[in-house]
Amino acid sequence: MNFNNISFILHKPQLSENIGLCARGMKNFGFKNLSLIEPKPIFPNDKIKATSVGAKDIIEKANIYPNLEKSLNKTDILIATSARFRNKNIKHISLQELKKKLIFQKR
Repeated sequence: MNFNNISFILHKPQLSENIGLCARGMKNFGFKNLSLIEPKPIFPNDKIKATSVGAKDIIEKANIYPNLEKSLNKTDILIATSARFRNKNIKHISLQELKKKLIFQKR
């Protein structure tokens, strides 16, 4: 699968470590495109670079946006996740189900 058209967007990240570790995880799995919307820490900074370890190239190429709408300018499909628990009646699907529903020929 070609990962060049897949981007990871961090919406208002609060900690430098979260940005650096996200870039590191992306690099481990072959992803390259990171976008940040209104990052709270000064970007880039030494803590971000230190926690990204070998993913400094992803940090250096990251796009910064003032709002979510501008970051989605070239997006066909958006998949949002959160680590926060929300007590809502939302349908959850597995990654295998998601893969079946996506059309990977699109941007």
